[in-house]
Amino acid sequence: MEIKLLDLDDDAEPRGYADVRIAAQTVDRPGEQASSQEQIIESLREASPDFSEFIRLVALRAGEVVGIASVGLRERLAIGSITVHPRYRRQGIGTALLEALLPELRGREALENRAVVKGSAGEHWALARGFHVTASRVVQRLTVADVEPDSWELTAPAGYRVEQWIGEAPEHLLVSVASTRRAIHDAPDPGRDPEWTPELVRAEEAEDQAADVEHRVVVAVEEATGRVVAFTNVRLYPNDVEHTVWHDTVVAPLHRGRGLARWVKAHMLRWLLADKPELARIDTGTASANSPMIRVNEALGFVTTREVVVVSRSV
Repeated sequence: MEIKLLDLDDDAEPRGYADVRIAAQTVDRPGEQASSQEQIIESLREASPDFSEFIRLVALRAGEVVGIASVGLRERLAIGSITVHPRYRRQGIGTALLEALLPELRGREALENRAVVKGSAGEHWALARGFHVTASRVVQRLTVADVEPDSWELTAPAGYRVEQWIGEAPEHLLVSVASTRRAIHDAPDPGRDPEWTPELVRAEEAEDQAADVEHRVVVAVEEATGRVVAFTNVRLYPNDVEHTVWHDTVVAPLHRGRGLARWVKAHMLRWLLADKPELARIDTGTASANSPMIRVNEALGFVTTREVVVVSRSV
């Protein structure tokens, strides 16, 4: 068996990479619609604002791709997954990919997989190889065709107005956007979100623009102060017009319990579907302990599809 960096200029390797992902999803998450081979291959060629670069490995046996590793690099952290084709599991391929991957991470402090199905063989494999569970999350999906859009028509909470934008936050709201985004650290299992500053917000916006990602933001502004007190955002990627993943939703502590999270998310849904009628599915992940946000998502039409754990190990 040979393990090597994925060659995007090779005709067969990207197709084999995509086939492993599709086969694994079919077995591990039955009932969920998998991306097409063409969508996966196209995504491999796109930059991502979330990572400085990607490391992708393929395990080849007699020229066939039998396993893959895909990891995005941040300043101190590597995030990704190792996947073996269902026909070739329990043959040491995943372990061999892990051993080949670690030297490629170049000084990162930890390697994480944030989407291991809870109680699965993948979780048991990770725990046996030095990973430990750091968080538990539920994955929820909104299937647009299954929801009545009238359920997103909500009355504005008294004393607040909604604002929206694509790309850069208005300068007069920038400071309070950063302040409200820092409040995500109050959430159960908040993860490794940065300590948001105006400069980091602008850097994120620039990265999205450079990667041709449409970054949509909806906020609630307190009328009395003109400050942002609730924030939610969605990124739309050019290679997948039917599906997206919802990112952060956060409400400033003094403004919680007033329906602001549901209000800004409902406004985002109306805006998205008005502009992107081809959008069919939206996924989101929420800490299992964050029952208020899970209920908000359910009220909007999201359905829990699975529970996952975050596994991490030192590099």
